[in-house]
Amino acid sequence: MKINQDVFIQQGILDCQIDQLITYSNTDPEIKKSTSDPTRFKDRAAFDQWLTKGRIIYTLVDKNNNLFGITWFGPKIPPVKLDPKFNFTFSIRLYDQARGQGLSYPFLKTTFNDVLKSSKDEVTGFWLQVSKDNVPAIHTYKKIGFKKVKQIGDKIIMTHEICSKKDQV
Repeated sequence: MKINQDVFIQQGILDCQIDQLITYSNTDPEIKKSTSDPTRFKDRAAFDQWLTKGRIIYTLVDKNNNLFGITWFGPKIPPVKLDPKFNFTFSIRLYDQARGQGLSYPFLKTTFNDVLKSSKDEVTGFWLQVSKDNVPAIHTYKKIGFKKVKQIGDKIIMTHEICSKKDQV
């Protein structure tokens, strides 16, 4: 799936991109500040353990398969009590070379719609957790259709209800 002439979305992640993911997770100041990726992806063994959770992975890449971003989806229990229809979560990361280029919205829109199309009826709603200081991300999530439902400390919980397959974002 093509976003523009230089950037593409692919489902899955290549070995060379896993190495880039591990490097970015341990060196990118924004990722280190805002996520648990330095632990989640600290090395190949940690990545392989994370893969056992059965996430649906999409990567944002250039024509040389360099990793610009990643998003993943999967069933997960929220950290707060929510309506059971919010049964899937997701995360997105854009790395330094991709930030500020307007790529997060088309990346999310494309991957959300692909997950909804391929998930049969198992996805009935999404939830996410975001830092209250991450204003650009919150703006993008609202543009996709998420609503703020709760704040816990410095984190905001947002949800997006899916009523039917035609509710694509």
